[in-house]
Amino acid sequence: MPFQGGPKEAARMMALLDPESRKRIMGELEARDPKTAQVVRSLMVTLDDLQFLSLRMLQELLQLISLKELGLALRRASSELQRHLLSQLSIRMQEEVREILQGPPQPKIIVEEAEKKLLKILLEKVEKGEFVLSKDGKDQLV
Repeated sequence: MPFQGGPKEAARMMALLDPESRKRIMGELEARDPKTAQVVRSLMVTLDDLQFLSLRMLQELLQLISLKELGLALRRASSELQRHLLSQLSIRMQEEVREILQGPPQPKIIVEEAEKKLLKILLEKVEKGEFVLSKDGKDQLV
């Protein structure tokens, strides 16, 4: 029976695997179909996955991107996600990010570039096993 879920379903399933299994399977897919592997890899994390970051992971992420980039990336995120992430920041950081979120409209390309950068870093951390996005609510760290 062939797989019928498409790249989004494959990415969802891959994101649930442990880092070693994910790396092995992605390596096999890359060898067979590099284009599909890239599509699946890009769908493995989304902006919504930011809600699963622990405070420590968020702090580590903020060492790699600026608050301006975070604010730009969050412009297209849900208001719930924006509120959640802002609640994890210091008052000063919240104010800086809010200025960007509520500031004048920005070119779409700038917002998309900030999103891409944030998601690229997040994916790299997940693939290396440095971040565990516990989407099922279970703590997977040991």
